[in-house]
Amino acid sequence: MKTTTASVFLLFIIFSITPLSFSFGVANTTNAPVLDSDGNELRTGTPYFVVSSIWGAGGGGLALGMPRGKPCPEVVAQRGSGDDGIPVIFSNSDSNDGVVRLSSDINIEFIPLRPRFCQTTTVWKVDDYDHSAGKWWVITDGVKGNPGANTLTSWFRIEKAGDLDYPFKYCPAVCGTCPALCNKITRDSDGEMIRLALSAGHGWPFFFKKFQTSAMEIEQVVHN
Repeated sequence: MKTTTASVFLLFIIFSITPLSFSFGVANTTNAPVLDSDGNELRTGTPYFVVSSIWGAGGGGLALGMPRGKPCPEVVAQRGSGDDGIPVIFSNSDSNDGVVRLSSDINIEFIPLRPRFCQTTTVWKVDDYDHSAGKWWVITDGVKGNPGANTLTSWFRIEKAGDLDYPFKYCPAVCGTCPALCNKITRDSDGEMIRLALSAGHGWPFFFKKFQTSAMEIEQVVHN
């Protein structure tokens, strides 16, 4: 992982050449819970599919993607309409809170349902700036837990767009003195697949569909 000094230096350089906004995060401790598609509170450690709220051309669920030429680490991609994708679990920066709340810092981790080729983690993170595409893509190989300056790129938030519709946002508050990008997340094409990327505008809405399986089955998947 790059050093904190190098990361901060890079952020200040990109600030001067991109339209994306920056902020110094301040945590909000009074946030309402995020709800799943059944109207129940999202729980940490419970697997959910993340599916587009816009049907048809809006695509299906989120999953691991492997770009040609650079398959690892995998990227956060979107499958086609009718495919729910791969389930994820959420972890709070406050490990004592088992409810996923609006505008709170969370880790997001795919739970693969079959063996993987890549040896990297499936935790989401924001990649280095892609100058050729002009994008900040969301990929995997992030760090779970340990909130602070060294894990800044691995923390996301969930915002509210409708009754059960939610866009993601990258605006970490796990380091109150660290400058960080502060933008919603949308879907975009890299010419090969639809992927998640930071947006200078609106975020793409998703809903959370609980994955119906036992805790034992999930534990077996995680450790295989």
